[in-house]
Amino acid sequence: MQSQIYPYLAFKNAKEAIEYYQDVFGATEVYRLSPKSEQAKQFGVPEDADLESMTMHAGFTILGMKIECADAFTGNAEPSGQVSLLLDINSEDPESAKAADEFYKHLEESGQVNITMPFAEQFWGGKMGGFTDKYGINWMLHTSPWSQSVDHS
Repeated sequence: MQSQIYPYLAFKNAKEAIEYYQDVFGATEVYRLSPKSEQAKQFGVPEDADLESMTMHAGFTILGMKIECADAFTGNAEPSGQVSLLLDINSEDPESAKAADEFYKHLEESGQVNITMPFAEQFWGGKMGGFTDKYGINWMLHTSPWSQSVDHS
């Protein structure tokens, strides 16, 4: 079966959130679509609303991994502690391993995330760290040799 899964995040203001992820997480490949008036009507948005400030659908990448998002038109933009986003990097690729280290250093220096687990060597031979962003979303950063992993063979 050919399939993929992407995290799809809902924000009170996705446009603002994307700017945060660009600044703090180094998000790239950003795109954002505002609703047209007929779409806004379907979502129950007032006719005089500033549609350009709203996001119907958007996306970006972090360390080459796709994240999708939109404004929470249903009203629910609360994070769940049940879910964490895992950024998994192949440590056997020197460029990828370096990017993960630089990513974590930037996060730490930004003061814009709450580090819940320092990014450090673990007993299984990889590095792992955890942090929560300003929206309450839990993230994990993990590097390990993919050639030794059953998940990546």
